[in-house]
Amino acid sequence: MKIIQFSTLLLASLLFAASCTQQTKTKDESVQDTLTRSGITANKPSKTDSLKPLSKNTCSQVVFKIMTTSASYKELTNGLTERIVKNGGTSFGFFYEGSPQPKIDSAMNYSKTYDYSVHESYPDHSPVIARYSFDPVKRQLFEYDAASDSLIAVPFNKGLLVDLDKACK
Repeated sequence: MKIIQFSTLLLASLLFAASCTQQTKTKDESVQDTLTRSGITANKPSKTDSLKPLSKNTCSQVVFKIMTTSASYKELTNGLTERIVKNGGTSFGFFYEGSPQPKIDSAMNYSKTYDYSVHESYPDHSPVIARYSFDPVKRQLFEYDAASDSLIAVPFNKGLLVDLDKACK
């Protein structure tokens, strides 16, 4: 019995010693320190605190503003971060699910409408809590109602339609 314990202890010691030793490098291997390499610049925080779709197309940015300034969205997100943190989460965010120009707008899929989903962020999951869709033809913002499986028109700042027309020329 003591021989087995000694053998196990010896094997564990050898494995520990082998894992702690550093590999030696030959002289012809070049080592490049990525922390001191010139030409690296740190990412600087953006000047705005709001989340916007990563796009050069300002159409999607105006639609994002239409959604985030609507009364429905403001009501949904009022105090949302505090409730999420209280439940063990970290924050909330957006998925840009669909766009008429998905490659330009960095959207996930093609859609005739601009589609966003709002989700809560937890360590193990991100449940979607609301879906918004802006129809550029009808020029209307909708919120998806899962219970009735339908889109409900949401009032929004109609003054932003002028900005949308300018951006989408």
